[in-house]
Amino acid sequence: MLLPSAPVARAAPTVVQVRRERGRLRTVLRGGLLRPQRLHGPPDRCRVGLLASTALLLGGDVVELEVDVGPGVTLDLVDVAGTVAYDGRGEPAGWRVEVRVADGGRLRWAGEPFVVADGADVSRALLLDVADGGRALLRETLVLGRTGQLGGRLRSATTARRGGRPVLVEDTVLDPATHRRLPGMLGDLRVLDSLLAVGEELPDAPAGPTGHRPSRFALVEPGCWLGRALLPDLASSPLHRWWAAATA
Repeated sequence: MLLPSAPVARAAPTVVQVRRERGRLRTVLRGGLLRPQRLHGPPDRCRVGLLASTALLLGGDVVELEVDVGPGVTLDLVDVAGTVAYDGRGEPAGWRVEVRVADGGRLRWAGEPFVVADGADVSRALLLDVADGGRALLRETLVLGRTGQLGGRLRSATTARRGGRPVLVEDTVLDPATHRRLPGMLGDLRVLDSLLAVGEELPDAPAGPTGHRPSRFALVEPGCWLGRALLPDLASSPLHRWWAAATA
């Protein structure tokens, strides 16, 4: 996994585990830099909210989250708020997520925006393992810079597997000091809004408020998709509608 190699302070990983035992949903929730909280929801699924337990994300922070969805369980993860990676004053920060979804399990996670402010140096890593009979739908929204900013350095790595077979391996480095703003790259675009579906059908992409229609890529395994929009701002994203259609 891609994490800063320099020695940085770490808290214990945040853990979210959900199982079905004797017909009832059982959860194991353990807090780290993120605090998981079970939310009210319908009886056929478990809803868990994630809330920062301290000011995040500062230089030296490494957030680690482990999610385990058991057989026959549906888990809705909810970010209570977005995250801003602040100027680390020379120190990098990390964000690492590992997700496992068992046979018959289902995860839906509409992540809130992750904003990389000027001066931040962040490595994000997502490892998603979905069993052949499992399903997962995740939204990831990366925003380069706060209003009026260019944004800091971001390295974002995603590995998604289904039944142990890779369906998506992506490693992106977006550095404002090098190639990020060159022609053919992002230019002045600041938002990368993505939907990752493993074992889930992704409907046709709707147009956004400005008429922009995102790209929809079929991955190497049937029933696996990547949807993505590159945008100047989050308000114009068509993924709000797309997520609603995919989860209706």
